[in-house]
Amino acid sequence: MRSAADASGGWTDAGRSSSRGGLVTAALVFLAATLTAGLLAFSLSEGLLAWDVRFAYLPAGDAVLDGRSPYPALDDPILQDQKGYVYPPQLVLALLPLTALPIDVVAILVALGMLALVGLTLYLLGVREVACYAAAVLWMPTASGVILSNLSIPLALALALVWRYRDSAWPSAAALGLSVSAKLLLWPMFVWMVATRRLRAAVLALILGVAVTLVAWAAIGFDGLVGYPDLLRRLSDIQSANSYSIVGMASTLGLGETVGRAASLLASLALLAWCVALGRRGDEARSFTCAIAATLALSPIVWLHYFVAMLVPLAILRPRFSWIWLLPILLWTSPRPGYAEGVQTFFPALVIGVLLVLLLAGRSGGRSESVEALA
Repeated sequence: MRSAADASGGWTDAGRSSSRGGLVTAALVFLAATLTAGLLAFSLSEGLLAWDVRFAYLPAGDAVLDGRSPYPALDDPILQDQKGYVYPPQLVLALLPLTALPIDVVAILVALGMLALVGLTLYLLGVREVACYAAAVLWMPTASGVILSNLSIPLALALALVWRYRDSAWPSAAALGLSVSAKLLLWPMFVWMVATRRLRAAVLALILGVAVTLVAWAAIGFDGLVGYPDLLRRLSDIQSANSYSIVGMASTLGLGETVGRAASLLASLALLAWCVALGRRGDEARSFTCAIAATLALSPIVWLHYFVAMLVPLAILRPRFSWIWLLPILLWTSPRPGYAEGVQTFFPALVIGVLLVLLLAGRSGGRSESVEALA
């Protein structure tokens, strides 16, 4: 039996660990609140808050209301400036009501909405520790997604919904179908559904995605549909070599875009093969993680905000706070979410690669180190 002294010592150690954990949480919350408030205020004052909504989505909405095409010409310089609308039309149609509001009001509402979606994403995945939420807000990909206010954070929420309702065909199919229809980047998630024998959900998602896209194009008179593939190719030609993608890293090394695209395809195929193997073995969480990683590896254009998608597998496999939640904060060393330069082109892939290895190598089921591991 334990003596009173042993019991007292155990309670003392537990109290110290709890106190240290509370201090870590308080520090993270303070930093997250201060950083976010500062970034929002500065971006708003400079007329940059909600960049994509301000310079791409709302102008596209105005064009639709005026009966014009929301899509820029292939030689339009706004593509170089990352201001052109390049998504299928359902997004711009959904945002049409916002065109009636003052732009700064829209920017504030959308940016705050993005922060709320980050919290909702983690909540849906069962994360309950405040430190995890604060760490997520401190990620450079999250900050970039909030300030730019593009599709990256909503797509992360869609992935969370796919996972949360994975055993219910319609909810998961709706989340995947709508997200893939808005951005084809997430198509590898169909591989995960098939690998884990969710064929009905995969078929429903495909049908829903195609139907929504066709209805949206019909709503604008199919304006820009024929030239849309050329627009995507033009965008890739302009931006892929200067992004944080495998193509961008190959270009930085002087290997050229062809080599980069081949390496990107090989990496994504390897991850999808691993996704299938894990799915067949019943390890759905790691299979899901590989599918998400494949979406990032396959994309010819990758900006820092794309990596906010890694919140989803992290929350699934490590729902308790530990040092691994702090890894993506290192991406603040990449100076800006725009064009990558020199050695900084490789750093996001290194950080996210380490995170991926830790997630795939750890124990399944989401059990991990608690905050006391930081002590």
